[in-house]
Amino acid sequence: MLTNYSRKERIKYFIFFLIVLNIVIPLLIVGLQGNTQSNMDENYYYDKIPKTHSFSKGDYEPILDTEKQGLGDINITDLIFDEIGITLSNGMSTSYKEDISSPALNISYNGTQFIKTKRIAQVDNINENITDFQKITVLLNESVDVAYNASIQNLEGYLLYAPKLTPFLVAQLWVENDTYTLREVKKQYYSTENIDNINFLKYNFRDNFTDNTLNFTLHIIWEYNLTINSWKLTQYEVDDLLIEEENQVLSPEFKYEFNLIGKKFNGTQNEIINAKTLEVNLTVNFPDKALLRNHKIKINSENFGSNILNPDGSLSREVLANNTKFLIDFTVNYIVGFVEPVDETWGIDRLVEEKDIRERIYFPTIISGPEHIFIKYVNILEDTIGFDQVESESSLFGRGISYTEVNVTELEEDIRNSLIFNENATKRQGIKITLPFLVKGEICPFTFKYETDRDLRVIITDNIRMPIVGLDVVVYYYGEKYGTYISKEVNQPIGPTITDQNGEILVENVPNGNYTIRIYDPITEELITEAEVSAFTEANYVITPIVHFPLIVLIFSISSLSIFGIGFRIFKKQKTSK
Repeated sequence: MLTNYSRKERIKYFIFFLIVLNIVIPLLIVGLQGNTQSNMDENYYYDKIPKTHSFSKGDYEPILDTEKQGLGDINITDLIFDEIGITLSNGMSTSYKEDISSPALNISYNGTQFIKTKRIAQVDNINENITDFQKITVLLNESVDVAYNASIQNLEGYLLYAPKLTPFLVAQLWVENDTYTLREVKKQYYSTENIDNINFLKYNFRDNFTDNTLNFTLHIIWEYNLTINSWKLTQYEVDDLLIEEENQVLSPEFKYEFNLIGKKFNGTQNEIINAKTLEVNLTVNFPDKALLRNHKIKINSENFGSNILNPDGSLSREVLANNTKFLIDFTVNYIVGFVEPVDETWGIDRLVEEKDIRERIYFPTIISGPEHIFIKYVNILEDTIGFDQVESESSLFGRGISYTEVNVTELEEDIRNSLIFNENATKRQGIKITLPFLVKGEICPFTFKYETDRDLRVIITDNIRMPIVGLDVVVYYYGEKYGTYISKEVNQPIGPTITDQNGEILVENVPNGNYTIRIYDPITEELITEAEVSAFTEANYVITPIVHFPLIVLIFSISSLSIFGIGFRIFKKQKTSK
């Protein structure tokens, strides 16, 4: 009897233990799930503390500090001018005037010959060894025949002569006649004298020669400057320079212009006017001339096509130095891209302050294009940053950046490569960013600091739309793991994200845009499914192919069946014993 009683007691305690276990285990499971989600949140915010990934001018050097275009060079290959210089002026001495008016001194003009271009006009924005020079210095030989009779008493014995073209700078003096072969005159015998604001050559030929009657040819070798005025290269401002692809071809149009001006004296007066009769053969070597396309050329009022260009892309033309205006339009092809961007966000992204202040860093560069012509007015549509979210913007090189508010959507053909919105999206606010000017051979970093005000909420269910607890979820932002630092090379992803009892994950303060989530089995670590979700959606529902029977229901069912089975066996035994 005691044995039967002890067995009944053991059975009673065993049944009591199963009942308690049936109640406690589900509670423990729920508690562990809550702790897991809580730990996930703590780890998430802990991992959001950014490491130092900074950049500076030490890493990126600008090629240009200012918006300066290269202008190439302009050269003169020949010059034609045929006007006698000035031999008499009011300010000359009376005795010299008598020399000129008497048969004692006779000066006749032979001509002006082009020798060479001594210095070309040139503006280079890259080569620091080239000094900008917006004039063309040519070397000319102006020849005059001189007849002088020294037998006449009280004559001066020198001559004064100024070329009609101005400015005039004597370089050398040469003489020749029947007695003397061509020889250079020593500088002690000549000088420059300003009379009535005209620079005259003063040649003391009587001291240079001993003959009483002199006939000689004087060759004046001198420098003359022509001015290249209003010389500039400007880019036409248009709105269609939009980067839509990773390596975008852009073809901006430019205007190249200058005026050619030569000066001369008006007759025997000291009034300076344009050299209307001065003809020059001019050659214009455009910057990066081999890369220029679609030329439209206008010289004064006359239009020309690209057929007048030389085979190497330069322009040669015979023109008058009478303030002649050159206007040349052309296009240039560039390939512009961003260095290692995170897909269509065009840059990298990082957390910089608190939990909601992030920074988008862009690294634009010219992949292909001219070296001496920078490009500007280039735009990108930034779908993932709203206008009101922007706190500040800056360029590492101090170049100008601007942005405006725009409506953007994936459904528009002109931005069809955007991955921001799903097929049911409506237009949303973003910003249109005008990049700093870009020069080939450099990377020009710039940043936008912005506030994140959206949360990514995802609810994961089984095939009958019942929430699934305990799944591992990895969040990707444009192909890279989302976290405090997002780039193709360096990542600081958030901690493990596990669905709670509602099948939900919540990632707070995320950038605008679409995200990809990958859902893994926590036991086998196998990929269950992949889905695209959006921060613009209040709650994203992801249906998995899992045929799911809830664990709690399973435990309750097993426990209940066990208790029922044990009770049924006890009942059968007691019935048999009776």
